[in-house]
Amino acid sequence: MPQILTNYIELHICRKTIEGNKFLLLKRSDKSKIYPGIWQMITGTIEQNEHTKDTLLRELIEETGLTPVKIYSIPRVNTFYLAISDKICMSPVFLAIVDKEEIRISGEHSEYKWADYKQACEIIHWQNQVESLEIIKRYLDNDKLFGKLLEI
Repeated sequence: MPQILTNYIELHICRKTIEGNKFLLLKRSDKSKIYPGIWQMITGTIEQNEHTKDTLLRELIEETGLTPVKIYSIPRVNTFYLAISDKICMSPVFLAIVDKEEIRISGEHSEYKWADYKQACEIIHWQNQVESLEIIKRYLDNDKLFGKLLEI
């Protein structure tokens, strides 16, 4: 029977521009042990005794060199099956607002791109992560709704 894990995070990165919101997507390196070559947002593992906010900051800095202006908790938990280890994973979803365009990608990734919402939906590999982005867009497009997000 598969184990249920809750030590993952899903972090979407948004930069506001004159043309509209841009979302950062990262292409996993072809050398990745799992899911090589797919496009995604930041995903990561919460280390033992690490607070989730610390994981978000660590992963953002490690994978992009960016520091957030703000981080918000999105009211969604993404669930997925990790076949390689026969585990069911639950991953809370977060949004980081950044103000820098230039990034430094880690060895985990081979490319990055800033995409508008439509492009991001076409590029993101997993449908459940696209659904997370759909929720994020609803909040970003509605100031009253956005005001209800929990800043962490």
